[in-house]
Amino acid sequence: MDQTPGLAKETGPSLHYPNQGQFHIMKYLKGLTDAIIRMGGEIYTETHVEAIKEHELIANGHVVKADIIVVATNSPINDLVTMHTKQWPYRTYVVGIKVAKGAVKHSLWWDTGDKDSKWVTEPYKYTRLQSLDDQNDLIICGGEDHKTGQADDEGIPEENRYDVLIEFVRQNFTSAGEIIYKWSGQVLEPLDCMAYIGKNPGNDSIYIVTGDSGNGMTHGTIAGMLLKDLVLGKENPWAKLYDPSRITLKVAGDYLKEAGNMAAQYTDLIAKGDVESVNEIPSGEGAIITKGLKKVAVYKDETGVIHSYSAICPHLGCVVHWNANEKTFDCPCHGSRFTYTGEVVNGPAVSGLEKISLKQDQS
Repeated sequence: MDQTPGLAKETGPSLHYPNQGQFHIMKYLKGLTDAIIRMGGEIYTETHVEAIKEHELIANGHVVKADIIVVATNSPINDLVTMHTKQWPYRTYVVGIKVAKGAVKHSLWWDTGDKDSKWVTEPYKYTRLQSLDDQNDLIICGGEDHKTGQADDEGIPEENRYDVLIEFVRQNFTSAGEIIYKWSGQVLEPLDCMAYIGKNPGNDSIYIVTGDSGNGMTHGTIAGMLLKDLVLGKENPWAKLYDPSRITLKVAGDYLKEAGNMAAQYTDLIAKGDVESVNEIPSGEGAIITKGLKKVAVYKDETGVIHSYSAICPHLGCVVHWNANEKTFDCPCHGSRFTYTGEVVNGPAVSGLEKISLKQDQS
């Protein structure tokens, strides 16, 4: 098509895909979990897995034995190096904005994010419509991705990414109203654009699902079908396509570029901190400071109490960065994330940041 229907500003040429399907993700998950329980499965939440090896894992201090273990934790927490050289963590952002029901035609839009195109901007954005209530729909717009822990390196801090999305919505949907939702997430971009679903390299009883690239609902469904066949020893035509052990020489240049980016993050070990003293950190914010030969992750809460931890990620030793949007410390190498109290909330790290005692008057 010579123009993009439904968008007021982004009027460049577009491809039209008719008869697309859209479903409510939470309702889908509700149906899935109900089916698992109905068929005899058990689901345990608030379970922290600390270690995984052949046929067993340690969770909440207990040893769990299993013939087969499937690690579907977005970033694999069982693998120290191999899979983390094949994919890269990115933060992604979303806003939800009210619009009067019927004001916007029910559609899905996304751009290619090609910085060399005169029609779209980098990074990409996607937009869809979701029914909200009897009077309103919800415009959901996401994108503005960047490598985890590297937002400032790309020119726009995490907390300002929402402003870019909001401006995009306002310009393209002039009837857009109140902003009611903002959230962010983390996606893993595989080297060759295909997910990794299958037996973990080097293991006999451990399978992984990762490299979703923002398509987790699709890959989760594919994984349920593919892994069932692999575990039961049945042939599946998708097995080779998603094999985590595959090596794709066609993207060697991309691999070297991304590997170089990861290696460059280790220079933070000898770089200066964000500030010289904890006294420079505002209440409700965090920063990395240098104390002798140590890098320290510091958060000052709203009452002025200092929370300080080693800034070294326990996964492979990168220096974490402060994320002012989520109030977390994020690892720019492999995407591990930690709360301002040092607790791990996103792998591949399986343990939190080491506590360090630091007085407020230290610099």
